[in-house]
Amino acid sequence: MKPLIALVGRPNVGKSTLFNRILRQKSAIVDSTPGVTRDRHIMPGEWQGKQFLLMDTGGYCAANDVISSSMIEQTLTAIRDADCVIFLTDVRSGLTYDDLEISKLLQRTFQNKQIFFAVNKVESPQLTIDAESFVSTGFTNPYFLSAKDGSGVADMLDDILESLPESEHTDDDDDTSVKLAIVGRPNVGKSSFVNALLGTNRHIVSDIPGTTRDAIDSRFIRKQQEYVLIDTAGLRKRTKIDAGVEFYSSLRTEKAIERCQVAVVLLDARAGLEKQDMKIINMAEERKKGVLLLVNKWDLIEKDSKTSKVYEDNLRSHMGNLSWIPVLFISALTKKNLYRAIDTAEEISRNRSRKISTSSLNRFLEEALSAVHPSTKSGKELKIKYMTQIDSHWPVFAFFCNNPELVQSNFRKFLEKKLREQFQLDGVPISLRFMEK
Repeated sequence: MKPLIALVGRPNVGKSTLFNRILRQKSAIVDSTPGVTRDRHIMPGEWQGKQFLLMDTGGYCAANDVISSSMIEQTLTAIRDADCVIFLTDVRSGLTYDDLEISKLLQRTFQNKQIFFAVNKVESPQLTIDAESFVSTGFTNPYFLSAKDGSGVADMLDDILESLPESEHTDDDDDTSVKLAIVGRPNVGKSSFVNALLGTNRHIVSDIPGTTRDAIDSRFIRKQQEYVLIDTAGLRKRTKIDAGVEFYSSLRTEKAIERCQVAVVLLDARAGLEKQDMKIINMAEERKKGVLLLVNKWDLIEKDSKTSKVYEDNLRSHMGNLSWIPVLFISALTKKNLYRAIDTAEEISRNRSRKISTSSLNRFLEEALSAVHPSTKSGKELKIKYMTQIDSHWPVFAFFCNNPELVQSNFRKFLEKKLREQFQLDGVPISLRFMEK
């Protein structure tokens, strides 16, 4: 699994700029309000051929208010989970009380954690001289850098990646188990779902430590297939601060989804589909993971023969273009449909890795084009010559045509729908790429 690097420091020292500089992307993850929980905290990165996960935090601030308390909790959570920490300060504003508090925290509480101390915005000889005084924090080998122009960042990354353990390739390359992330909002029944599965299964192999320090990956076997349940339950126990809980929950969810093949998203049948549920689903879809939606606590709903259909139709009306996600109604309490859920998740995992021959795809294309002719655009006609599947962790299809700009959204949706029907691609995102030939 990829090592995790946490980026910590008080607000406005340039963490988001450094985050984007390290990942070499332009889309900043920036929020002007300190402590506000963002949609995304962890992103994969690569340096000199080594892969890692980089985690941004909202900013440590010791002021005595709820927002500041949540930021402290975010920082502590990040440090606990990380393999190493980048502690960032700002030479232009000098050392502050918050900088010194973070320094004390790191040196007293996290003595066994690798800390890389960096002074940002060192962009002139005079600022280099000013930055020398930052050794008073107790960190005697600071990195002087500028996240804005990139100077000094490469040297720090070289040292960080050299100090980290090699990523364990066995999880991805050799392990044939199906990895399921059990995710959802607090109190939807994630823990009950996992316990119901493991408590009734006599073929539990072992409980092994997961990537998080307090979560457990549970392995079990069903029908000769091994499964890993990456459980994110029990998140409220770590803090009494609501904002800290949200950050912690989001952090755990992101880490679980990064590692899984299929995200099993649990809903509370009584609450229905909420905004946070859609964030989790979109997070999985953006990372091209399989998705299975489980409506839990179905035993608590008064129902007749039409209830499940009406409920599912309502769900899908709110899911928009994510209608490819299967929906199952379960009860962790009564164990209704638990193993059907696991079997469906295994099928989704197979769909995600499905390889389709070029000859089969071109027979499909011929039939699709005979059924619906691509519409013209600006008097020009789209002509697709052939298609093939591109090697990827999820289904990606390349269509070679005369002009990709002629492809219209309704025709793209038609092809996606037909591909799903023809080749059993339920539960997985698929990508269509049109290339000029």
